[in-house]
Formats: sequence, structure tokens, C-alpha cells
Amino acid sequence: MMKPETSQPNQSLIDGIRCFQELTTSDHPLGTKELSERLGINMIKVNRLLRTLKSIGMAEQNQQKKYRPGPVVHVLAAQSFHSSALFRAATHVAIRHPYDDRTLAIGILWKDAVVYMYHALAHQNPAEGLGGYHLYHASQSSIGKALLAEMGDEDLAMCVAGWSPEDRVGLAEMLPTIRRQGYASQRDKAGKINNIAATFQVGGARAGIAFTDMVIEDGEVERRVAELRGLIGEIESYG
Repeated sequence: MMKPETSQPNQSLIDGIRCFQELTTSDHPLGTKELSERLGINMIKVNRLLRTLKSIGMAEQNQQKKYRPGPVVHVLAAQSFHSSALFRAATHVAIRHPYDDRTLAIGILWKDAVVYMYHALAHQNPAEGLGGYHLYHASQSSIGKALLAEMGDEDLAMCVAGWSPEDRVGLAEMLPTIRRQGYASQRDKAGKINNIAATFQVGGARAGIAFTDMVIEDGEVERRVAELRGLIGEIESYG
């Protein structure tokens, strides 16, 4: 007799994806013990997941027997670029706008973290801004806050459930302002604005775009926001 299908998520698949993601975001090869501690999964299961990922080319081992992303990651990167209208549109526009006085960043929200698809420092070759940037907690990111501000109450509550009480209160206090203004901003210790972010949408997918690593007066904010809106218009038109 066939067992009835279950609507429960496949935890092994979820753990395998988490394992692969941790390999791709780490700045160094990972051993089973370190990966187990990062994921909160026992070493026996992590070892089995890594061996499975290795068998299909999603992971490989170095001479020290530690794991890093395998050759399939390059295939997935190419396929993702092909299938993501958001990524194509955002990067097409971003690399055509180098800045010598600020960082241009474009990111998406993954759970409660921002993943940057583009992050080009001032004076940096725009091509160097493509990918390769670490996850950043949404509570510390203007892009993250701008994207969180667009969530419904239920989704937002689930996203911030693991945050500290202080971070949840801080976010709740600033969300009404972000929603009213249509953008998020952050200030440095001297009270100067150094970070402005707004959101956009391409093909049903949402992302955030920001100017960071700058110091501006309050009177300059609207001009910077208008510049962000101009970039957003280009991205959404391209997409």
C-alpha cells in the first residue's frame, strides 16, 4: 500500500542546500566539524551531505580534505544569470555607472540576510563589483531594512523571529519612517547620513539598491534619492 504524500518540507534536501550555500559563502574551505557547528547539524549527517554533494560535483576537497564548492557551482552561476531577469537588468545598469565618491550596492533578501549581487567601491572597476560579497545581516543593512519594510506583518514576524529584542524594537521604530519616505537611510556616529537605499522590482522579484560609504548633509538626501530612482528606472526599463 502506497504511503500518502506529505506536505511537510524535505528536511534532508533543506540541509543539503544549506550545506552547499555555506560552502559557497565561506572565504575558506570548511571541514566537517566547522560546517557542523555553523549549521547546527550533527557531524555524521554533515559528512553524509558533503559526500553526496561531492558525488554530483557540487563540492570538492582540497589536499587537507576540507570542502569547497565544486565545478557545478560555475554551471549554476551561468544558469542563474540566464534565468534571472533581475540579475541581468541590475548588473547591466550597475556596471555602466561607476562612482568615485561612493559605493554602489545591489542586494536581495535571503531570510534575514542581504546577499549582494553587486558591490562596487569608489574608484573600483565596475566589473569587480559583480558577486563575491558576503551575506550581511538585514538589521545592519539599509537595503535589508528597505526590503523588510515592504513585507506583510506575518512574513516580517517570521523573518525577525530569531533577532535580539533590541534589534526587533529598533526595526519596528524605523519601519514607519521608511514606508512613509519610500527609502531607508543610516547615519554614522557623528550623525551624518552615510547610506541610502530604495527598492525595485523586475520580473516579480524584489531587490534593493543603495549608495554607501559616503557622508552627506540632510539637505543632500533628496538629490541622492533622486539619483537612486534614476538607476531604478533604468533597471526596471531594461528588465
